[in-house]
Parts: sequence; structure tokens; C-alpha cells
Amino acid sequence: MTQNKIQFLPYTPMYKEFYLKECKALEKVLRNNCIDIHHVGSTAISKIKAVPVLDILCIAHTLDGITIFEDEFNRLGLTKVEEEKGLERIIFERKSKDDGTTLSRIYIYEKNDPRIDDTLDLRDYFNKNEEAAKSYEASKLEFSKDADSYETKKSALIDVILSSL
Repeated sequence: MTQNKIQFLPYTPMYKEFYLKECKALEKVLRNNCIDIHHVGSTAISKIKAVPVLDILCIAHTLDGITIFEDEFNRLGLTKVEEEKGLERIIFERKSKDDGTTLSRIYIYEKNDPRIDDTLDLRDYFNKNEEAAKSYEASKLEFSKDADSYETKKSALIDVILSSL
């Protein structure tokens, strides 16, 4: 994140409503390739503040052919995010029309990718353990003082937490 300030907001039930709306649209595009869709990330943890970007994890039978439907994703207002090769996932983002703020990020993984379990385990751990969730929130708030290194520090913290689960 290269913006000057990272915004954190308290949990709101609107996150779930937005997630359910995104699910319906994603199921239409992914069709029979879609195995499951999950609300993940900090907006899926009801007891902490989060950067107000909805993270959604889609599990697909295969990643082959998903980019063929890129026009359909675009019609839904989702744009493919280019990232470094070898990460074996596909990411789409929804941005607001007025100022280009990221509203949601869709991560599509192929079934059996170990990152799926890690992501779901982390979300479930924080939802069951409020003290750990609050500690995670405090670390993220501290990391946000340096927006340029926020993502790197947050990823390193997540790796430490996952290694202890």
C-alpha cells in the first residue's frame, strides 16, 4: 500500500451483506468450476477493526480457463490484478467508481492449495479467540504507521501465527 494513511474501521454487518452479494455474482461467473466461496481477512473477524476491503476466497476445481471469462468479471465491475508469476492464484478487485478505492478483492485458488486451509484456519482462530484477535489488531494498527511496509509486516506476522496453530 503506497497511500499515506491506512484506514481501519470497526466491524459492520454490512460486510456480510456485501459478501453475500459478491457470492451470487461470483457463482454465476465461475459456474460449475466453483467449489466454495468464503469471506476471509479482517473484515470476516467481527471483534476487530479492519481495513474496509472485503477479502473473498473462491475455491475452484481448476484455474484453467478462468481468464477466458475475464470479460464477464469485468462486466461485474471486477478487474484482474496482475501479480508476480508462480503464485498460482487469480485475483480480481472491485474499486469504487468515484475515487478508485478498493472495495473487495477476490482470490481464486485451485482446490487442494494449502493456502486455502491456512486462510480459513486463521479466520476461524481469530473468531474463536478474541484476545488473539485483539493482539493481531493492535499489531496491524502499529504496522500502519509505516504504510509502505504494512503488507510485509502483516504477512510476516500471519506466518508466525500460522506456524503456532
